[in-house]
Amino acid sequence: MLGVGDDVFPLLDGDCAVVEERHTKDAFCCTVTLRQHNKEIARLIAKGLAEYACEIDCSKTFLRECVASSSPTFTITLPRRRVNGRVRFNCFVTARKAFNYTNADFNDDYEGATFAIEPGDILVGFPQPTFYLDADIRFDTLLAAGSFMQIREDKMATETRFDIATEKIEIVLPTPIFALYRQGIGDRHAQVIHSSMAFNALSFALYNMAEHADALWARCIKMRIDTEPELEKFRKKEIEPYEVPALAQALLGDPYQRMMEHLATLQSKADLEE
Repeated sequence: MLGVGDDVFPLLDGDCAVVEERHTKDAFCCTVTLRQHNKEIARLIAKGLAEYACEIDCSKTFLRECVASSSPTFTITLPRRRVNGRVRFNCFVTARKAFNYTNADFNDDYEGATFAIEPGDILVGFPQPTFYLDADIRFDTLLAAGSFMQIREDKMATETRFDIATEKIEIVLPTPIFALYRQGIGDRHAQVIHSSMAFNALSFALYNMAEHADALWARCIKMRIDTEPELEKFRKKEIEPYEVPALAQALLGDPYQRMMEHLATLQSKADLEE
């Protein structure tokens, strides 16, 4: 195999899979370009003995399909109604026919070895998953805090708490506090809510994000970090604890400034009414 340890050279590089997404109202469309630099693998593909393959796996809808191509660049189209949640794509080069396989670029441990290959055997394993898409994230609402956070009532609760073991970050309010919130405070004073309860809940979630990476709220935040230029400095494998306050403020659009501006407006109105 190529790309497992150092069995075959050259190894796959960091740009071995490039994905361009162009989604429509009805379908997710991904154009995939796979790159490997082994001459023998390329020869087998050119002769029709091997091909590029991409397995599509959606656990929420139990969709599992395989797309094959003789070209390293191919397009995958998935109707939106067939997928939900995180869809994983695993790419390979697989055998189309049976043949005896040897490779001049084998590691020295396998020099001169020949392997009997059967149809479907994997010759190249690209990183797993090679890429993924989040079919349940709406890009038109991604900037809104409501895309990853919500406030709900708990009639049995005696104090406010945060629940992140859910699809969205939940601010859980006891009934008396929730009743006050429902009187229009949330709509009229969203800036205050964002700088207090929402900021605290989001910070709590960010401190524990690594443990909930597959939750909708974590994937929404990761999508924003990966796509918004203002959040580029947070693009790393794991958010450091000292970065959490700054990231939470950036995700909520500087809630402290908005709160102070809102309070200043209220104060000006009060002064005029005196």
